[in-house]
Amino acid sequence: MNEDHKTSKNQLSTPVSSPSNRPSLRPEFGGEKVAGTSEISEAKGGGSIPLQGIASHPAAARPVKSKNTKLTRQQLEGIEARLSARDHAVLQAIRKYRFLTSTQIGRLYITNCSTKTSQTRQQNLLLQRLGGHGLIRPLERRVGGYGGGSTVQVWHLTEAGQRLLVLHDPGAQPRKRFSEPSALFLHHTLAIAECAVQLICLCRDSEDLSLELVDTEPSCWRKYRDDNRTCYLKPDLFAVTSYDGYEDRWFIEMDLGSESMTQVSEKCNGYLRYYYTGLEQKATEMFPLVVWIVKDSQRKENLKACIRENLQGHPKMFLVITPDELEKMLRQFIDAKELC
Repeated sequence: MNEDHKTSKNQLSTPVSSPSNRPSLRPEFGGEKVAGTSEISEAKGGGSIPLQGIASHPAAARPVKSKNTKLTRQQLEGIEARLSARDHAVLQAIRKYRFLTSTQIGRLYITNCSTKTSQTRQQNLLLQRLGGHGLIRPLERRVGGYGGGSTVQVWHLTEAGQRLLVLHDPGAQPRKRFSEPSALFLHHTLAIAECAVQLICLCRDSEDLSLELVDTEPSCWRKYRDDNRTCYLKPDLFAVTSYDGYEDRWFIEMDLGSESMTQVSEKCNGYLRYYYTGLEQKATEMFPLVVWIVKDSQRKENLKACIRENLQGHPKMFLVITPDELEKMLRQFIDAKELC
């Protein structure tokens, strides 16, 4: 393949002392100057929601103690009218990510506290109020490893919460009956949510990074044709960020170490097949870098070796990182030799 097709806007570089040394752009993977939010708004998926700077409504309602009986539409409308903008945003976020821990919600929406204790108190009051309305409920199972505590509660929407969010959407499809998720599914879903929370917080707290979009499945999936078959590319996350005046796009796969190397190779081949359709490049003039986020350095080396061995001769469009390297990746501070 021509060398021009192996270089991307997302082809990462070593740290530079001046923004003017940022790599030039190429058409296949290349990015373009970000002129304004309006020009990239069309890329946003249907699940896009406000995730920062939302203040609590001064007239937020006291919780309505709900019973196990189904709430009527009139009751839901009454609750909806008393919810704050932040309450609505929390409900939308839980719907988008399926499950969120108490600390993830606090990091996203409780941003005006000077101490961790104050943040935890406000976070708990917020969740207790929404839970009191019968809109959200914690799982019976607590989890560790998300948010720094020993174990934390995991929240999901109730049937009433789901209905409240689509009260004014006559075309909304009814949600499936809720059932407790398996441990593996829950941990993978929370890992996806944690990556999204990290992206949001990193860009929110930075002066030179911005997050234009973070979208999760199924709205980030891509439909394409391969050998007259309808296929779907199913990344865990799709993100659009900007740094140094340039837009970067990322397909993100969260790896918990449970997939075999054969499964990893098959997933990478799916990205290659989609790349060769040219659909993404035609729509956006670039192809996102495919990022595998793994739990530790040993898994990182194993995935890199697997990809390099099985995908020789193809464009270097894969990057394997650990969670602590996420900010370095967004700022292009990872050596391009790390690409697979």
